Amino acid sequence: MRWSYAAFMSCSLAALGIGVLLIYSLTATAEAEKPRKQYWATSLTSRVDDRILEGLYDAVAHGAIGWLDVDPKYPIPPVSPGINLILYHVGGNCYIEADCDRFPSSAPAGGRWGNTERRIDLDDPATRKIVIEDLITMVQNGDKLAPSGSIVGIHLDNVDRLGAQGLAHVFNDFLKAIEAAKQQDLISSSREVGYVAKNNPQAFRQALDEGLLNALPLYQINENATLSQDGALDRKSRVAQSIGRRYCIPVFLKTFGSDVAYTIEEDDNESNVYVSKDMTIRMARLPNISGAAWSIDEGSYHPTLFAEGSALAPSSCL
Repeated sequence: MRWSYAAFMSCSLAALGIGVLLIYSLTATAEAEKPRKQYWATSLTSRVDDRILEGLYDAVAHGAIGWLDVDPKYPIPPVSPGINLILYHVGGNCYIEADCDRFPSSAPAGGRWGNTERRIDLDDPATRKIVIEDLITMVQNGDKLAPSGSIVGIHLDNVDRLGAQGLAHVFNDFLKAIEAAKQQDLISSSREVGYVAKNNPQAFRQALDEGLLNALPLYQINENATLSQDGALDRKSRVAQSIGRRYCIPVFLKTFGSDVAYTIEEDDNESNVYVSKDMTIRMARLPNISGAAWSIDEGSYHPTLFAEGSALAPSSCL
């Protein structure tokens, strides 16, 4: 068989095109597998601190994955391309009076938040349905604010009383409701939507290990993280760390300057050592920790320091 020059050139160009596409595909895959830092800008009691917000924009500009985790009651800063928007909900608590009145029942929350919040039962389907309706509305609003290609997620608080199956009920029901909302064109069909694992790392790890959750969390938060005198994380933070290692998701630690890290005994006197900014930076440098945020006091969920941690690469997952 004899080839004409035109046919030869056509096949050669086609082969070249396939080669270029193959190279592009391999490059894109390599870029996706490249370890990337994570930057978590968050505040739940006011607008995100300006220094942390500047750090977020700078980190994203230099190739990090950005997370803007906020309470929508406060003004939401501009969400530029490359930043994922995470919206906070009080979750297993409700706010006293109008909010709590929507639920079949509620109970005293006690503790620091007892004057403003009451507990609700997320294991109860009727209660869970009301919360999920809230979450869908929040995602709809986030869908309008976030750039194309950004994830919109929910940060559901006060789920520490739930077991592994209870967590699965909440987040699987939420994801089903998201798909239904997309079918009704209430949320962009192309929008990636997810959820955050907040505290309760033991139950989250059990739910993940047993395959109860239909999707991985976007990241794991563990609050009240502490560091011992010998540099070891507290037990719950170590469990969160194991989730990051096994499932290759970011793990963010939240520290408070009012938390006692450890106590020193000297000459029959005891002296408390509190979590410092320096301890928080050291926590962020530990393996499988993507970052740590420091607030001056547990009553203020308003970090003024965020320390980036280990870069995360999908190829490092077990």
